[in-house]
Amino acid sequence: MEEQGVIKIHGPLSEKDSDEIIRSLNGVWGILQADINKESGEARIGYDKNAASFQDFQQAIRDSGYDIKTENQNSPH
Repeated sequence: MEEQGVIKIHGPLSEKDSDEIIRSLNGVWGILQADINKESGEARIGYDKNAASFQDFQQAIRDSGYDIKTENQNSPH
């Protein structure tokens, strides 16, 4: 079953940043789609909730060297 969520990332993002984050997200088992809005710093993800958790995607972003905003975080719905 597909879940969707938004992860807010600190700072303005360049094209290189966006590519790195998408590459990291695509490396997580269960990801179905990942898009980055560079201006707002939002990663919108679609994933199989039976294969991965929302926290897995947050950790993938952190592991790639980017900080995420945890306040006002849109959790999956």
